[in-house]
Amino acid sequence: MQQLIWVIDSPYSRAIKWLLLRHDIAHDDYLLTWQTLKTDALLQRCNPKQQVPTLVDGDAVSYDSLLIAQQILPFQWHQTTDAKLFRLGDADFEKAIIFFFRANLLADKFGVSEHSTLLFEAGQQRYCASVDMLIDHLLPQLAHNIKDIELNVGVILAFSTILACRAQAQSADITNYRITQLRALSERLAADACYQQMAQHYATSANCALPFLLS
Repeated sequence: MQQLIWVIDSPYSRAIKWLLLRHDIAHDDYLLTWQTLKTDALLQRCNPKQQVPTLVDGDAVSYDSLLIAQQILPFQWHQTTDAKLFRLGDADFEKAIIFFFRANLLADKFGVSEHSTLLFEAGQQRYCASVDMLIDHLLPQLAHNIKDIELNVGVILAFSTILACRAQAQSADITNYRITQLRALSERLAADACYQQMAQHYATSANCALPFLLS
């Protein structure tokens, strides 16, 4: 049986975990935390990048969430809107997360400064522009036809990176930005059986700090 090495709070891990559940791919969990990620012997042996998710199938090892997804999804997936959503999460929202993380790191270590403020503002601009792209161009159904949104790995990753941005930012401006449409997306995920299964099983874990849904 395959083994998924992952961290509950990793948006990329969540996307692949959901994809395995969606396609009924039998696997065992090998759960790590951000603290054990760089010292775990199995991950060090299987993945020289020491990143999650990593999927182990006997002697075969797959890592990088995009490459794992492409092994499971149809070849034409790269031409779909869902692939664009995956890249929005992987490229744009991920950049916002990094800006917020670095702003917090600087502020915690040296106090709020012009540099930390500039980093936060860069993250805010990236986040808001990415949310606009999501709602206005990639998922316009959020305005009216929520049930018409087809869930796939790209949607899961984009939403998970949005949650990570909000958690890192800890800002009312970020929390409230286009919240009506984002809550609609959260409700769509909450209605999905595989997402429900993932959230119900892992949200109560002591190692889960990132929510699965918007409150």
